[in-house]
Amino acid sequence: MTGTGSAVGTTEVGPLRIELRSVNGRTLQLKQRLCHEVAGFEPVFEDEMRRTIGRGTVTLIVERESRAVGLPDRQALQVMVADLRSLARDLGLRDDLGLREVLALAAESRVTADRDASPQVLALLRTAIADLQAHRAQSGADTVAAMRLELDSLDRLRAEAVDRAPAIIDDYRARLLQRLRDFVATQGLQLQAAELVREVGLFAERVDVDEELQRLGAHLREIRGLLLHGSGVGRKLEFLLQEVLRETNTLGSKSPDVAMAHCVVAMKSAIDRLKEQAANLE
Repeated sequence: MTGTGSAVGTTEVGPLRIELRSVNGRTLQLKQRLCHEVAGFEPVFEDEMRRTIGRGTVTLIVERESRAVGLPDRQALQVMVADLRSLARDLGLRDDLGLREVLALAAESRVTADRDASPQVLALLRTAIADLQAHRAQSGADTVAAMRLELDSLDRLRAEAVDRAPAIIDDYRARLLQRLRDFVATQGLQLQAAELVREVGLFAERVDVDEELQRLGAHLREIRGLLLHGSGVGRKLEFLLQEVLRETNTLGSKSPDVAMAHCVVAMKSAIDRLKEQAANLE
């Protein structure tokens, strides 16, 4: 969701430069910094941005392109003068407003009454938004490519975990048998095969991670599918990655094995990178 967009042109209120700056955000948050020529256009600008931008923290900056000092917008001045004259009548005061006083008040107040944006100003804003969206699209494409590499890494790590899982039970069985033999040899006891089988069976049930590995694979496939859809997938990806992390944590807690623990640590590092990348998608 990071990117910038800009547009410069002549409008009904003078030459303007419009710039949009976007950074990551879970929702859409809009900020506006406007010159006095477009003061009062805030609601129109916000509606236009909300119509075309779905997510991120976006700052709109509108500045007068020329450094020359220009007159305030006439429509806004007319609204202000009418309000001032109405207030004078209500208060029983003389209406002796002059041009100098009106311009001074306009400079102080920046004329913030809401009003409809002129067609040329609105067209310039749409050009800047299109430029922003183009930059965001390129940033999103780069992010998707990086995420696919991380998913490839996760697939390889998951494959290692699938290969390692059966060996965990075999290794435990061998260690348990050796310990029992050593104990029986020192105590002069008889080895009870049924108890051994039951103990190994209970352990196998506790460390069975087949379901976690299957769900993990399903989540990774779904993530790859979402990355093909284009925009509007950021929140879904964040939810799926949270599920991937949950399955990975369960995998680590159920597997008392050094090799599996190293695999889980590498998987969690890849998931963290994916979560950071997903935050950059709309």
